[in-house]
Amino acid sequence: MARSAGIAMFLLFAANTQGQSWEVFDTTSAGFPSNSVTDIAIDSQDNVWVATNWGLCKYDGTSWQIFQTSNSGLTDNVVQCVAVDTLDRVWIGTLLHGIVVYDGSTRTTYDTQNSGLPDDQIKCITIDHRNWAWVGTYLGVACYTGSEWRLYDNTPESYNGLVLNGPVIQDVAVREDGLVAIGTLNGGFHYLTDTCVQVHGTFIDFFPDNTQVGVAFDPLDNERWIAVPAHGLIRHFDEWNSGLWFEYSTATSNIPTNSSTCLAMDPLGRPWVGSTYAGISFRDTDGSFTNYMSTNSGLPDNTISSLAFAHDGSLWVGTFYGGAARFDQTALLTEQNGEEDIEVYPNPTTDVVKVRWPSTSGVVMWQLFDQTGRRLGGGVLPTADRSVIDLRGFLPGVYNLRLLSSRSSRLARIIVE
Repeated sequence: MARSAGIAMFLLFAANTQGQSWEVFDTTSAGFPSNSVTDIAIDSQDNVWVATNWGLCKYDGTSWQIFQTSNSGLTDNVVQCVAVDTLDRVWIGTLLHGIVVYDGSTRTTYDTQNSGLPDDQIKCITIDHRNWAWVGTYLGVACYTGSEWRLYDNTPESYNGLVLNGPVIQDVAVREDGLVAIGTLNGGFHYLTDTCVQVHGTFIDFFPDNTQVGVAFDPLDNERWIAVPAHGLIRHFDEWNSGLWFEYSTATSNIPTNSSTCLAMDPLGRPWVGSTYAGISFRDTDGSFTNYMSTNSGLPDNTISSLAFAHDGSLWVGTFYGGAARFDQTALLTEQNGEEDIEVYPNPTTDVVKVRWPSTSGVVMWQLFDQTGRRLGGGVLPTADRSVIDLRGFLPGVYNLRLLSSRSSRLARIIVE
């Protein structure tokens, strides 16, 4: 079994790393004012906006344009975060001077003197499906609806009486039904609705980490993903107000580090996590993690500050010391499928499933995982066009089957009734 597992991990690594394509943009190659990137956003025209600690950079696919206080309406060269709304207005959060909103020709500034912002030090900005701007600060999260400012903080004056457990906001995500997920610094993980606040923390319900550096909703499933600085990646599944969570750490998975820094979901609904020293990792649907570092890829730096997916599926990576990088690997977004068809039937099943694949695939490994990513079994299938996997004794539920050969990697979801 140990030898089989080793072969499977080799095949997974080979499938995931072939055909890598990296482009690096920094002070030398792109004229960045600094190699310390803090955030990245992409507008509907595929322009890439890169925030640095000494200005804002715009890439139109051909050339870079640099914005600083000396040549634009930017109020501060230290740009903490950047976001783009549905009108393609760029929201620029600064270290000390509030927000600048740029619509392509004019710039509007919001600060504590002319808006409902509680603080001029901006930590994060999220634009939701209604075009509402959620602005995280050291003194709470301010939501600008276009007509009013709503401040949510840890005081009795918090909007609509919805009091947070901590005021330092690290990240915000908003689902299309209006559910808001809020990551804080030492204040616990929050869900916010129009009528309630629900907080998870080590001091409340043994939540793994009181600080969250990235939060995201799975676009395909009813799940939430949370990156934390001391316990890796947390998957919160089932309904938000009664769900369970699973911690992907070095103790429970092959994630390379527990020190996460940022989070993004790819078009297949898979979470990608940045770290403080181990580069980038993504969790595949079978629960395993693939890691990219400067030693095995074109990543220029292993300290990751931001992740953003472009419309073509490419990943933009912001690093602390090495500028920005664009990573294009089409194979990952097609789940490493080959051209040949593979059948798994009957599905749903009560006892066994039959697997059919082309005999030209050679040796095929199989791995079975539950929905938490825990491996339940595996082995080698015969080199014929049909084989049987016995699922008798498994509890009713949904399982992930992974098939690996030297030519391809396939995933199938199996329902046991």
